[in-house]
Amino acid sequence: MDSLTINSISNLLFKFANNFDLKKWDEMERCLASQVDCDYTSLRGKKEILTAKEYVHQRRSALEPLQMQHLFSNLEIDLLGEHQAACRCSALILRKREEKFFNTHAIYEFTCVRERGVWLISAIKQTVLWNEGDTEIHSGVAALLLQPLPNRS
Repeated sequence: MDSLTINSISNLLFKFANNFDLKKWDEMERCLASQVDCDYTSLRGKKEILTAKEYVHQRRSALEPLQMQHLFSNLEIDLLGEHQAACRCSALILRKREEKFFNTHAIYEFTCVRERGVWLISAIKQTVLWNEGDTEIHSGVAALLLQPLPNRS
């Protein structure tokens, strides 16, 4: 495996996560391909294809009032040729608004593509393992969270 490529993809994913927490929405948009296949069905009940601008707008609208920290670990990267990679990582997403919190423990799967020599995120799938706290602080969360998660065994 090409360590420079692996490092570039790792940095892309960590920059993506940090941009949520720092609320650097313009920088987040630069991490994304022009179209992003988004699967947030286990958190928000939605699967959709968005432009990079639409993706950032939705996140900004839902998350701007929150303090957040996105922690990624256990990163796996599989190169699928010179211009595509499949990535998976564990995530802990901490969210706080005043004294209320809503945290998500999840697995992320990303597809990254190299366009004009730059690695970008073209697909995001978040699989929630469990949530804790008050869902009301996150306006982007679907009512389906009031129901138990399906058994994954």
